Amino acid sequence: MDIKRISISEAAPGMIVAENIFNSSSQLIVPKDTELTDKAIARMRFHSIAGFRIRVEETVEPAPEESTGSDSQSYFDKLRETPEFIAYSGHFNSTVTNMEKIYSKFLTNPADADIDSIAGATTDLRNSCRSSIQVFDLLHAFREYDDLTYAHSLNVALICAVQGEWLGLSQKNIDVLIKCGLYHDIGKLKIPKEILEKPTPLTPKEKQLVEGHVILGYNLVKNQNLDERIKQCIMMHHERCDGSGYPLHLTSEKIHEFAKIVAIADVYEAMTSPRAYRKGKCPFEVIQMFESQGLAHFDPKVLMVFMENITQSYMGTRVRLSNGVTGTIVYINKFAYSRPMIEVNESTYIDLSKEPNLTIEAMI
Repeated sequence: MDIKRISISEAAPGMIVAENIFNSSSQLIVPKDTELTDKAIARMRFHSIAGFRIRVEETVEPAPEESTGSDSQSYFDKLRETPEFIAYSGHFNSTVTNMEKIYSKFLTNPADADIDSIAGATTDLRNSCRSSIQVFDLLHAFREYDDLTYAHSLNVALICAVQGEWLGLSQKNIDVLIKCGLYHDIGKLKIPKEILEKPTPLTPKEKQLVEGHVILGYNLVKNQNLDERIKQCIMMHHERCDGSGYPLHLTSEKIHEFAKIVAIADVYEAMTSPRAYRKGKCPFEVIQMFESQGLAHFDPKVLMVFMENITQSYMGTRVRLSNGVTGTIVYINKFAYSRPMIEVNESTYIDLSKEPNLTIEAMI
């Protein structure tokens, strides 16, 4: 392989680094022969790395592909190149790193764990986005982490912040809701990582252990000086309004309002994120699940506000349908949020509410 020097602006996921990369303090940032990821590139930008060497294949230049009449870069590819995304990813990475340190300290000495600083950083992340639409754009563009505790909890907290805005909550209540999202899975710190990230189905005993994270988490915080709503969310975020949840099989009237909000954010974030054992689902597949099952499991008032706003945030987004056709979302059907109108070209539209065999397969 040849070796080529590139600038940081040319860095892209999949490139192979040909040298150890150090920051100005001589700390190793990216080891030699690492395959670049969005996270690694964001780390280099954060440390002001201007350029570095990569390995390149000794191949003959391929003939140019025939134009398809559309941009080769997807919307999310372009978004990852913007200064806003670069700043957001660097801030997100540093917040997750601080979370790991602070949460580890929480296990041994809760009184010294400054989780309020993470809540402040989460608020700053939300405020760095111009709108709720951009929060979800950045959420889906930045999927470097396959993490069931830290990055997941941070994303859930961000979604909770946006839900609080959509529901018209005061800033004081939104601040508490952010902490509910940050704390909700803290019990998973007590569960072995090899079980949380197991790529094959859990045994009944392992499943019982994982489901026990809500009680483990509650026991970690029950004697701490925390808002009672945070404690309730830790215990109740897997409860469902029809009584089918756990650990107490509570029904709607016994589940705290904030736990109902966290539950929706938790499910949406988890299902749209990649995991060791599966790819992340398309948001519209998750919305379809909410429509078919959600009204029994989740509070309809909270869920309907979420679905209406989340689908509106995808207006104008290009998508690929299950038959391979691509187009742009131009109209949201309020009677079937997961089945919007798609503009294929200037004269062709597909109304998914009238095409039961077609679904949105991916956002592009």
